[in-house]
Amino acid sequence: MDGNTTGAQNTAVGRGALDLNTTADNNTAIGYNTLDANTTGALNTAVGASALGGNTTASNNTAVGAAALVANTTGQKNTAVGNAALDANTTADGNTAVGYNALTANTTGANNVGLGDRCLDSNTTGENNTAVGQHALGAVTTGSFNTAMGQGALFLNTADDNTAFGNHCLLNNTSGTANTAVGENALNDNTTANNNTAIGKSALELNTTGQRNTAVGSISLDSNTTGSFNTGVGYTTLGSNTTGTENVAFGDASLNVNTTGNNNTGLGTSTLQSNTTASNNTAVGYQALTSNTTADYNTAVGTRVLDACTTGGSNAGVGSECLGSVTTGSLNSALGVSALSGLTTGSANVAVGLQAMQLQTTGSNNVALGKDALRYFIASNNTAVGFDALQGAKTLQLLKILRSVINH
Repeated sequence: MDGNTTGAQNTAVGRGALDLNTTADNNTAIGYNTLDANTTGALNTAVGASALGGNTTASNNTAVGAAALVANTTGQKNTAVGNAALDANTTADGNTAVGYNALTANTTGANNVGLGDRCLDSNTTGENNTAVGQHALGAVTTGSFNTAMGQGALFLNTADDNTAFGNHCLLNNTSGTANTAVGENALNDNTTANNNTAIGKSALELNTTGQRNTAVGSISLDSNTTGSFNTGVGYTTLGSNTTGTENVAFGDASLNVNTTGNNNTGLGTSTLQSNTTASNNTAVGYQALTSNTTADYNTAVGTRVLDACTTGGSNAGVGSECLGSVTTGSLNSALGVSALSGLTTGSANVAVGLQAMQLQTTGSNNVALGKDALRYFIASNNTAVGFDALQGAKTLQLLKILRSVINH
């Protein structure tokens, strides 16, 4: 402190500490050449060889560790704890670095926070980044407004506006922006894709360039690579989807084996659970369309509606268990609880009303409008309109059924 003139309440311990200080107050320098270039900067604290060694007029900086903030000249309100933390910082303000080489390359980037070994260690001019965890945001140079918490989170990122919470979240992201990943390995393989949201362990883990996907739940959309505009909410929802687009799955295991099918909607546990490549299906209700594999244009609303359907297409069922036995039948429509519930392979039937055409199995081209209409018929090309319509043949039909049972 040989040059000190009017500076007060300063503490210097070590050779060259506060050597050029003239009028500045309330500085603390402990260690060889700490704050040795400081002239008028006040309220600085430097602990460790060469800490804040280049500081001249800047104030309110804290450096703990050898070479911490060593190049800082006029940057203010910076905090560096750890060897070489913020050691390249010159004029930037408001940075916090805790850990070996944390924010070590930062020069003019402001308002960054790095907590962890080598986190944000490549950042030069990027601003408003937050990194917590070893190597978090380790490759970012000029990217801004990123948040990474977890070992390796956003490790290769160079872009802006990404958020990662969890080990290896968005680990391989390079230029993708506006992505959010919460949970270990969430969006791990994402590289250039934008606007994805993954919440849950391994959610969207393999996504590379698929965009605008939302995955909430462990392993949700974890196989998706290039598929876009998908939404999966629930454990393993859309878990096998690779390139399928515009699918929506809400409920445990909904659409979980879908690979390339597009424009499917599953709302409810196990809805469309077996769907692989089929498209344009809608299932709402527990196990609705749960067995569908490759059939398209089916609509099922209600518990177990169309739950046995595998390859039958263009069916529509509304009402608990209606069309519940259809496997390969197509072009059937049922409205009402248990309507057409016994149909298996018949096609082009229309049933409206409680238990309408309930026992029909293989017949086709029938129309039944009304409760119990054509309930016991097992034939084709019939039309019945009204409550209990064509119930006069009930006994004959029952006899046929009983005879069939006896014969078997």
